[in-house]
This record gives sequence, structure tokens and C-alpha cells, in this order.
Amino acid sequence: MNRDNKLKVSVEFGELTGNFEGTPDEVVRALLTSITNIYPSLELAKKLVFQPDLSKLANSLVGLVKFAPEGLLFLINDVPAEDAIIVSLVGSYLGYRLGKIDSDTYSAKDLAKITGKALKTISNQLACVIDDGLVERVERGQYRITSLGITMFEKIVQKIRS
Repeated sequence: MNRDNKLKVSVEFGELTGNFEGTPDEVVRALLTSITNIYPSLELAKKLVFQPDLSKLANSLVGLVKFAPEGLLFLINDVPAEDAIIVSLVGSYLGYRLGKIDSDTYSAKDLAKITGKALKTISNQLACVIDDGLVERVERGQYRITSLGITMFEKIVQKIRS
């Protein structure tokens, strides 16, 4: 084989990149060795790193909230204020990432308006969900769902739907 006829392969997988050059056999061998070494680490990292599945969140929110031009619409009644806060903030998280609403945070007043709960009730329950690590105060009077809150959301949805 002429040295000018080297096979050159560039591979990108997420943030990982690799460049391989040589005979076809050398390139394939190097590529397979690299994948074999990296892949178990990638699979393990995928299992250990929390990355919310937006599609799954959207499916879970069907029937609970809708996105309207004026903001989030809360479609359910008779749920505890704590659950209503979590559902609303997961809705804001998803809506913001989908470009349907302008922010992934709400104030206590916004949450009271969205959920139909009394402002005092929302304020009291916000303190509880913050203490539990489900919600965080991001700036004065603004609240956002946490990763833990998103993971707890599935249990709340099951409870609401049963």
C-alpha cells in the first residue's frame, strides 16, 4: 500500500473526539480499541449523571398543565399545595427549555395564581419544599425546581393520577 493512501477517520461522540490514520486494518483496530475502552465509561457515566429526559417530562405533564401565551395553565384541582408547586415548577422548567415560556422560575405570587392556592399556603409550603431540597430560591422571591425535585416529580404524578 502506498503511504499516500492512508485511511483517515475522525470520530465524534458527544464531547469525545478521535482521529485515526493508517492502513484500513490499523484504523479499524485503533477505533475498536478506543471504543472498547471508552464505551463502558460512557455507559457508567450515563447511569450516574442526572440528565432530565424532556420527552418523558412532557408526557408526564400531559393533562396536568398546558403552555399558553400568558404562561403556564394548571389543569388539576384538589392536589396538595406542595404537589402543585412541584408540578408547576417542573412545567416552568420544561416550558422554558422548549421556548414556550420566558423563565424557569416563578414567584410565590405566580405560583398562587397558577395553582389557585392561597398565597399564604404557597409561601408556607415553599419553605417545606426548599428544606427538602426539591425547590431552590434563585433570587429574591424567585423559585426553581431542583434535580431532586424533578426526580420526585414522577412519584407525585403517580399519586395525582391514582
